[in-house]
Amino acid sequence: MDKTKNELSRRDAIIGAGKIATGAAILSVGASGLLTPAKVKAASFPWGYKKLDLQEVGDIAYETWYKSFCCQAVVSGILKPLQKKIGEPYASLPLDAFKWGHGGAVGWGTLCGSMTGAGIATGFIAGHEGEKILNDVIAWYADTELPIYKPAHPKSHFKNVNRSDSPLCHVSVGKWMNKEGVKFFSPQRKERCARISADVAMRTAKLLNDWKDGTYVPAHGSNVKEHGITTQLNCMECHGDDVPEPKM
Repeated sequence: MDKTKNELSRRDAIIGAGKIATGAAILSVGASGLLTPAKVKAASFPWGYKKLDLQEVGDIAYETWYKSFCCQAVVSGILKPLQKKIGEPYASLPLDAFKWGHGGAVGWGTLCGSMTGAGIATGFIAGHEGEKILNDVIAWYADTELPIYKPAHPKSHFKNVNRSDSPLCHVSVGKWMNKEGVKFFSPQRKERCARISADVAMRTAKLLNDWKDGTYVPAHGSNVKEHGITTQLNCMECHGDDVPEPKM
């Protein structure tokens, strides 16, 4: 009886050791050995790009704004077509995760959510190189009479465009609201922001197309290098004599 028990114990120990060895092998292989092809591709960063149709980009951004607002609108305008053109890893990216950027980040009025969306998209597509494109998009946004985009079937109408001279949501929206004479929750203001989201998505895609062709040349320099601090160029509009000075 004792002999039988010993043999069984020995066999159990061998089987147990085998299980441990198998587990250790799995752990040693790690993610690289067990990843699906899609996950292997996702591990390669940045994710790459194929040229996009600008009108399609703008139309997607415009329609998405009315569901999820500015940040997700721009992300969707650029990345939804890439989900079809490239597939993974874009196809598995949950675009709903970027709704938070609306209203200058959940309504805080900081960087316009359309440019936050542009930064998210260019980051996935081009990595560090995407920063140059985003920098140019921000400068263009602040210096351009917007909106330009005109939807085939507008959900509302308004009279005015405006140049914000700022990438900040509350400055850009506030100036336009004063010019148009409407309140924040008006259908005119919503339409204006939906169209600007389309504008930013299309501008970003235009620069990405140039980048893909090898013809993109950055146009805007560094505010930090020029002014010695992270800055905008319209501080006096809000701060008056209380603009903080950097200590050089």
